[in-house]
Amino acid sequence: MSEQSNEVSFLVNALADAIGRQRMLYAGQPGNTKRTKLWDEFGYPNDLEFDRYYHAYERNAVGYAAVHKLLDSCWVDNPVIIDGDEDRESTETTEWEKRVTKLLKRHWPKIKDADRRNLIGRYSAILIQFRDSRDWSQPVDRTVVSGLADKAIVKLIPAWESQVKPGNFDTDTLSETYGQPVSYNFNEQPVGDDGTYGPVRGVTVHPDRVIILCEGSEDENMLAGVPYLRAGYNKLLDLEKVSGGSAEGFLKNASRQLGIAFDKDTDMATLKAQAVAAGFKDLGDALNDKIARMNRGTDAALVMQAGSPSVLSVAAADPQPTWEVTANEFAASIQCPFTILFGQQTGRLASDEDKADWAKRCNGRRWGFMTSVIKSLLERFWALGVIDEPASGEVSLAWSDLLAPSEKEKIANMQALATVAKDTQSAFGTPAVTENEIRAAGELEPIPETEPPEVPPGDPLSDDPEANPDPGNSAQQS
Repeated sequence: MSEQSNEVSFLVNALADAIGRQRMLYAGQPGNTKRTKLWDEFGYPNDLEFDRYYHAYERNAVGYAAVHKLLDSCWVDNPVIIDGDEDRESTETTEWEKRVTKLLKRHWPKIKDADRRNLIGRYSAILIQFRDSRDWSQPVDRTVVSGLADKAIVKLIPAWESQVKPGNFDTDTLSETYGQPVSYNFNEQPVGDDGTYGPVRGVTVHPDRVIILCEGSEDENMLAGVPYLRAGYNKLLDLEKVSGGSAEGFLKNASRQLGIAFDKDTDMATLKAQAVAAGFKDLGDALNDKIARMNRGTDAALVMQAGSPSVLSVAAADPQPTWEVTANEFAASIQCPFTILFGQQTGRLASDEDKADWAKRCNGRRWGFMTSVIKSLLERFWALGVIDEPASGEVSLAWSDLLAPSEKEKIANMQALATVAKDTQSAFGTPAVTENEIRAAGELEPIPETEPPEVPPGDPLSDDPEANPDPGNSAQQS
């Protein structure tokens, strides 16, 4: 008896260990050790690859809006290129700055598009096509490029993650490019094309000709980038379930699906025989045909002798509460206020706090990641001879401040300061705010201060010639 109980205890322990190992195995993704198949139940994928992000951007309205809300907010204008420190922005524009600004003017759309692709995948790339008569797999001919200067650039080619793959990596720990690819493989086939419309050709590209955009990868590993939609991907699927399920329910209710109830005295065999004789497979096929023809017409009638029809419908649930909860979760994942992302579609306007938070988010990205990308491109240009090196040895970018007040806000600030000036003038005889301070609040040019006229020395109320000497008489007497 004791042996049997020991065997039972052993089996129970072994089963518990197996269940525990299974839970640990399946709990890696959802993190729930009790309900280990939650993600399977919800339809969430365990692993995400570029194709899933790309289709979420292409076919999901919220995913598309999220990417372009950040992209368009950050690229609302282009930066000012400065030779040296940013403090030099207010001084005279140098010839180098004019030349670089003119060069980048025709390339800004390509740089912005590369940033769009970077948001969707782990990384994106800008391929620089040089007019140096060399194969792309070879280093850039710096002698030829230096002679052509800015005319050496044919075009910039933005590329998706799936189009550019790293080749071999530099394994020399003494090399400055340690851990970086020594070559890239570029697939010219457009993303989403099966080869019908675009070329299917692979090209080996030298690192001189490639700029990698990899947001979120501070270790400079291009494979460690953070896709913009990754954290909220599951919520995008939930939004599709809610909105799509609501639309499907509406369609089914609007389709007038009918149920036919026959009483117990109905001769089903006779009805089936008549349906088969009329060319139908069975009675159900005959009824479906009649109901389908009735639904195709707005004035069709259904005449029944042995059965009673009834409309199959359910009360449609209001999707808004569920949709809003899920949409708020997704908005939190991309650090964008709900009212900024969805605007007035929900009947709410963005508050000043939401606008300020979003402006801070975009300012940080402009001054951080986007600045580093443009600097890398300019440094590559002067390293290869496309442009001269800046006189100061460094370049800075000045972005407009997205937190700056609007024209309406500037006028309101000026009106408030003018009220303060008027009230303090009435109360104390001297305004607390000057005219130029009010103009500065509206970012207007200050009015030059005029010096008061010179008053000749002496007492103007005295008739004494000695108290008011006449300069002309003094000159004559001398």
